[in-house]
Amino acid sequence: MTENRLDEELRRAPQGTKEALEAFRATGDLKQLEFFAKGVVARNIDDNYIDLLEKPDDSIHIIDDLGIDSLTMVEIAITFEDALEIELIDDELKELQTLADIRQYLIKKIESKAV
Repeated sequence: MTENRLDEELRRAPQGTKEALEAFRATGDLKQLEFFAKGVVARNIDDNYIDLLEKPDDSIHIIDDLGIDSLTMVEIAITFEDALEIELIDDELKELQTLADIRQYLIKKIESKAV
């Protein structure tokens, strides 16, 4: 994904998503990472599910509760990879079930990149 495509993807995400990414890049603040990740997910789900993302419930299931299919998950992963400059593994992505799983997986990938 080019920087232009990433900009377009983030432009269509909820307000504050791009700013959260920039803040995370600048500070490493994990709360900004979480806000960014939820924004990317919100950008890729049906509007009927948006209210679920507002709840502080990490047990929200990606497939059952948000209706994310495998193709949508690939699109989300590509955005994460480009925005965070990490490589996500397809087999590992299949194991992610909840929003908490996504957050922990991203943190793990970012931490391993820093080593």
